Amino acid sequence: MNHVLRDDVVLITGASIGIGRATALRFAREGSKVIITYNKDEEAAWETAEQCQGEGARGSMVLHLDVTDDVSIRKAVADTVGEMGRIDILVNNAGVIERKRVEEQSFDDIERQLRINLEGAIKTTRSCLPHLRDMVINVASITALRGYPTLGVYAASKGGLIAFTRTLAEEIDPRKAYNVFPRATATRMTNYHGDPPELVADTIVSLARGDYLVPNGGDVRVGDPPAMRDHPMAAVAR
Repeated sequence: MNHVLRDDVVLITGASIGIGRATALRFAREGSKVIITYNKDEEAAWETAEQCQGEGARGSMVLHLDVTDDVSIRKAVADTVGEMGRIDILVNNAGVIERKRVEEQSFDDIERQLRINLEGAIKTTRSCLPHLRDMVINVASITALRGYPTLGVYAASKGGLIAFTRTLAEEIDPRKAYNVFPRATATRMTNYHGDPPELVADTIVSLARGDYLVPNGGDVRVGDPPAMRDHPMAAVAR
């Protein structure tokens, strides 16, 4: 069953640039109310909010959010609920990467990736759950599915996120939790090489809308058409 996104309150972490920004704009076109969070790129966040209004958002907010700071997480969630009354969809998108072999990663490099990519997503989800009505979409990575030299720590953080999604789906059912697997995407993280971030955003919004019939806790790879390969009803649907 398709889900109508109009008037849904969508909280997106790391929404001022890149995949997060493209996702905010895509939800805006559905008539959602978009919560744009940023850590450092405040000016870009306000520009994104203005563009979201132009694209048809039914409302928007700009909030500072540092997912490594517990107080910041709680405040962003409280401010969202205080203004909007609820959160329908959480998109955990904020992430960082250090392209180094494991022996070249400093302890600070390791901690930063794990804290932002994994711990931050878990804590943000935890804070949203009492107010969450529909689903959590976690932006994972295909790097977690096979070995990519220099991306071991990043892949480990995303692998943990995938495992978290599986269990979260069991705990919050009938609400949903899904993983989205981008390929290399043209953002600051990749020095702007790869797929356009709009392709990832389209996948996220299609998943939120119910176009992909994947089981709760399941995965969608960016670039796949709305298909049902991993669903027990896949053969019937084809």
